[in-house]
Amino acid sequence: MSMDPMKSAISIGNVDDTSLAMPSLHQCRSAQQRVIEQVQTIRRTRSRTSSSSNRSGSTSLSPTSPSYDSVFVEALKSQSSASNGGLFSVNGHSKTRLLSNRGTYKTERASAHFVTNTASLPQLQPEHTVNGTGQTKRNSYFATSQVNVSKTLPKSPVTESAPKSKGDSGSNNNSGAADITMKEAVEYLSSKDETYQHCGASYIQHNTFIDDKAKEEVLKLNGIHPLVGLLRSSSSQVSQTASAALRNLSFKSNDNKEQVHRSGGITDAAALLRDTDSVEMQKQLTGLLWNLSSVDSVKPDLLKSALPVLMERAILPYTTGPDRSSSNSRDPDVFFNATGCLRNLSSTKQSNRQAMRKCRGLVDSLVSYVKGCVDAGTPDDKSVENCVCILHNLTFQLQAEAPALFSRITALAKTVNRAPSQGDTGSTGCFSPQGKTPEREQHFDFTVVEDPQSSGAGLLIHSKTIQSYLSLLVTSQREETQEACCGALQNLTAQESIVSSVMCQTIVQKVNGLKVIGPLIKSKKVNMQRNAVALVGNLTQNPNLHSVLARKALPGLLGILSAGTKEGNESDDTLSMACQTSNCLLMKEPETGKDLLNNNLINSLKDLSQNGHFPKSSKAAALLLHNMWSEKDLQSVLKKQGMSKSSFVNDTTAAAHKSAQVVD
Repeated sequence: MSMDPMKSAISIGNVDDTSLAMPSLHQCRSAQQRVIEQVQTIRRTRSRTSSSSNRSGSTSLSPTSPSYDSVFVEALKSQSSASNGGLFSVNGHSKTRLLSNRGTYKTERASAHFVTNTASLPQLQPEHTVNGTGQTKRNSYFATSQVNVSKTLPKSPVTESAPKSKGDSGSNNNSGAADITMKEAVEYLSSKDETYQHCGASYIQHNTFIDDKAKEEVLKLNGIHPLVGLLRSSSSQVSQTASAALRNLSFKSNDNKEQVHRSGGITDAAALLRDTDSVEMQKQLTGLLWNLSSVDSVKPDLLKSALPVLMERAILPYTTGPDRSSSNSRDPDVFFNATGCLRNLSSTKQSNRQAMRKCRGLVDSLVSYVKGCVDAGTPDDKSVENCVCILHNLTFQLQAEAPALFSRITALAKTVNRAPSQGDTGSTGCFSPQGKTPEREQHFDFTVVEDPQSSGAGLLIHSKTIQSYLSLLVTSQREETQEACCGALQNLTAQESIVSSVMCQTIVQKVNGLKVIGPLIKSKKVNMQRNAVALVGNLTQNPNLHSVLARKALPGLLGILSAGTKEGNESDDTLSMACQTSNCLLMKEPETGKDLLNNNLINSLKDLSQNGHFPKSSKAAALLLHNMWSEKDLQSVLKKQGMSKSSFVNDTTAAAHKSAQVVD
């Protein structure tokens, strides 16, 4: 069985980047007079003989959609005569350019297959091979802007958040021209006068918000390095505007992200985030770090320099302590941006995942936040998706990468397996008709082993965390959140090992997971159905669960196969995995399975076995038919229904059976 890989904030369908910093209408109005005076002051210091009409590099300012931005404001009559060039006329109205000293942003969810709004997590990824071979094992799941046994790879990164709208005109449907050029704005950044610094940064923030070409221009003019330097300004106004400008510059521009990195932007942004108490500043800086996190070359420095600060200033304050929900000192966008950054960091290298698993308080905080939202009835809180995607990614290859987490399980397993039966010749393959050879049951109760006070990475395998995943599968309306939950469960059950067997037992017996997973087999959502079928396939590796799986999951699996390819939106992966898992359960539990056999099912399997458009499922269906006839109890039922051997044993099914024997 094969599944999808990890998901990052980038991997989400059409989401390319995380965030733009937009001028805020309310913030602009609260500082309107100050900004107008600032621009006028700068204009008075310029040569009175220069005219904005002679400048060739002028561009329009940022959008002025009433709900988000205000770049132009009506000039006060009392100021019109004293502006000395600070005002200009637009369609007969006196206007003055308003440069916002604060940049906020809003995110807009892209229609995506997976992942988050600007941290949107993932799309389907290519299948991953196992041990370098072309075969795939049971799959687990992962998440990235780009998102297979059933392991799911880490979720693709959520890259960057996009604004609600960019607008297309100036205030009151009038457009205006800027009165400085980009070259001048970049020069202002190196001025010793903070007023000039702020004006230059504001101009860059506005123009890079509305025009991607402006980002290229700033890069060519070497404006990123001085902007990074302004993060160290003694003026909070200057440093905040610089952070918003850098956030816009790094949106959907890998060249600019790398230049911010080379200029020391990660170190300086982390230092400023550590020191500031301004929530608005925190929003800009976490948004900037989120944007930077989509570039692989930048991730090591983010883990080293930014992760500790993000924990201290943006994760722990929102998940621990009595004032974590205080509206005065907290803004949910800060936590959202921070988790978007961490989602991207968790979606790639093993070393990144290892560092994050070991980060003190991180897993605890994510699990706590998710559980809190589940308990509060807010499963679609926008940060829940990021949190679950991070947890999903951190479970990828967990047994191999963090074996110490499973020391209790493996120690107890050694005592259980210490005296194997002398007559045991090894368990028979699950898809072989001789698979009825009874395996020696391992009476192994993980509830005795589980630490009730588990913390840190230990929470990744704790039943309370698994229960949160199951709750979200029922209550969340976000498909990306549901897929990440299912992916985490797949990762925990993907290996053919005692550890995965225990995880299967926990899901089915301790938290009654089939009550949730069973109905998902019938989901109308293609990805969700595929993930649920893959998870059930993983659960079959524990022989103690075959009976309950045959009762609660096999009817749904055979229902998928009976429908076959009639509806036109079927997945070859889903049908293939449904055949394989049904094969296993029918061979192990024929008494339960024989009541589910009928002509409609067999005819559908025959059609599927000959369907060249479904290469995986056609072979799996042929093998299932062959094995049905080889199982005496099932054969008897099939004969009573008037079916003949030729439907089950023929050239097509024999070839599939022979092929399976070679693989085994």
